Amino acid sequence: MIDVQNLSVVYPDGTKAIDGISLSLADGETAALIGANGAGKTSLILSLVGVIPSKGEVTVGDVRLCRETVGEIRRRVGVVFQNPDDQLFMPTIYDDVAFGLRNYGIAEADIERRVDCQLRELRIAHLKHKSSLKLSAGEKRTVAIATVLVMEPTVMLFDEPTAFLDPKARRNLINLLGRLPHTKLIATHDISFAAQVCDRAILLKSGRIFADGASVELLFDEKTMDDCGVEAIA
Repeated sequence: MIDVQNLSVVYPDGTKAIDGISLSLADGETAALIGANGAGKTSLILSLVGVIPSKGEVTVGDVRLCRETVGEIRRRVGVVFQNPDDQLFMPTIYDDVAFGLRNYGIAEADIERRVDCQLRELRIAHLKHKSSLKLSAGEKRTVAIATVLVMEPTVMLFDEPTAFLDPKARRNLINLLGRLPHTKLIATHDISFAAQVCDRAILLKSGRIFADGASVELLFDEKTMDDCGVEAIA
């Protein structure tokens, strides 16, 4: 479970990216974070793991985010960035997926077991010795997710996961996310994707929660979506 209370983010130039947001996600819940460009989606995602400074409270399970606990929070909360290349930079896919585990000093035998298991579960074991430079956008996205899952988080945050994907890769991603039992918050402009994957939709406007409700209702509400600056599903 993740709980956010009165969270605000103000950038050095005075821009208020997040303005007093409060929300909670239950264990296993999957919610879409929807909003126009500049609404604050990415700022919220990054503030939840302490990448950018914020005021307010973020609690994951029984751990409250602060300077002393940021490492523990990042073990519990994994982030999949919009551009997979931000997470894939090692010579091989095996090394990419092993990177976080090595940083935590896990024994190499345990790393090999966990990486191989994760690659098999995501059906990408055949990519183990390849370079990310040789992969398709869909393969890169799946590997980026593997780099997070191998750390065994309880919460996963996604920033525009369907970006750069062709229709087949998008379908594969939808199927993959449907299999993951984690609590998930997914920032996306892809409204039809959100409707298929997420039970709940949270609409952001100017750094505030504009609406929060069931995806099957909210994402088809033309007036609410239009008022938020986002096009509803036809």
